[in-house]
Amino acid sequence: MASYSDHVDVTDGVWDVPEGWLQGRGAWGGLVVAAAVRAARAVDPDAPPLREISVHMVGPVLPGPARVACTLVRRGSATAVWQVAIVSAEGETWAVATVVFGGARALDVDAHPRLTMPEAPEWSALEPLVLEPPLAPEFLQHLAVRPVGGYPYSGSADDVLGWVAPAVEIDAYDDATLTGMVDALWPAALVQVTTARPMATLSFSATLLVDPASVDARTPLLHRGRMLGMAEGYSTESRELWTADGRLAVHNSQVIAIIR
Repeated sequence: MASYSDHVDVTDGVWDVPEGWLQGRGAWGGLVVAAAVRAARAVDPDAPPLREISVHMVGPVLPGPARVACTLVRRGSATAVWQVAIVSAEGETWAVATVVFGGARALDVDAHPRLTMPEAPEWSALEPLVLEPPLAPEFLQHLAVRPVGGYPYSGSADDVLGWVAPAVEIDAYDDATLTGMVDALWPAALVQVTTARPMATLSFSATLLVDPASVDARTPLLHRGRMLGMAEGYSTESRELWTADGRLAVHNSQVIAIIR
């Protein structure tokens, strides 16, 4: 069975968007994010490490071949910035991403992070849930999810918390797959409602804070999602992805539209 990592390759400017990975009418956002990073890396294999990706998801990315165009925005002495557009065969733009690669800088600066890893049971003490249609979006069948708190439709203000991993084990994380995994669980806004509501990510911005090669792909990652505010049907959310050994791997912010 093809893994998450296999499905985000972009070859000769074409991404074959897989069936079975949808969230609503379009592909799961984590798949779109990973494909955008892979596309930029494919045209610039010698670029420094990924630092940040921002994606505007303006339409559902439908299964089948999609055209992926990469444009160099700027190359500096330590950075390379690429714009990636994912477009249908008919020319409809589905997503536009800005991918920022950057070399190491200012290694002498001491850091005093404010975020700490949330408390959660050990992943090995929890059984993964089977999450598949019709109860869950179809992409979730490809992820091993061990929820801890913040359940959909519970009508609470709890954070979303749970251990996540690809259901089919991958050999290693790269910058694309690790960044996409921060989108594994449901929006925090979905916790605060009591009935099913369609929601869609409009904008996604993530910062990669670890070397993906240092993350054990056999061990799940701890996801935390928090709603920061909501106005007129638009929710601003913050997400974190932690390694089991306590490192903040990815920080993500999203604007999510509550469609109706």
